[in-house]
Amino acid sequence: MLWLVIVEWLSRLIFLGLIILSVWSISIILERRRFFKLLKLPSEEFKKSIRNNKNSSELDFYFSDFFVEIKNLKSSENVDKAFDAYAAGKKKELEKGLPILGTLGSTTPFVGLLGTILGIIVSFGELSQGAGSTNTVMFSLAEALVLTAAGLIVAIPAVVAYNFYGRKAKSVLIEAQSLKDLYLAYREF
Repeated sequence: MLWLVIVEWLSRLIFLGLIILSVWSISIILERRRFFKLLKLPSEEFKKSIRNNKNSSELDFYFSDFFVEIKNLKSSENVDKAFDAYAAGKKKELEKGLPILGTLGSTTPFVGLLGTILGIIVSFGELSQGAGSTNTVMFSLAEALVLTAAGLIVAIPAVVAYNFYGRKAKSVLIEAQSLKDLYLAYREF
């Protein structure tokens, strides 16, 4: 029957789609790994220079352009406003790709399950026609279950990476906030 062939090929297209989503997920994970590995945070020396109200020569870290920018600001309110604008831009950069990982982590198990259901429909279709031997039906069922496994194989690393890099991004933003607060505490306006 034609519908049986269509459903069988649809389940195979779902498997191909899961492979493509897996490659996409891995590329985002590797890019985020590289980004956070190269991310420089301010040293304790820089924090000490803020406490001592000295100009530090060390401005080679992730927030350095902000500290160059705020030296000319005349009030703590202006520093707060500038920081909020700066943090909003950096937050986008820090969380780049994370919504995609979250979406893949939450939807690919269902996509795999859809493929499994289609594969089971094919198995029952072969049984109902009486054309399928026990081996053919078992192979078809095994092929269907592989789709669930493929969905989970895409989802699990995506969810782990989403949570891990989301926490890293949050901690970097908290570090920036505390650095700004330290700066305001020791700066004389």
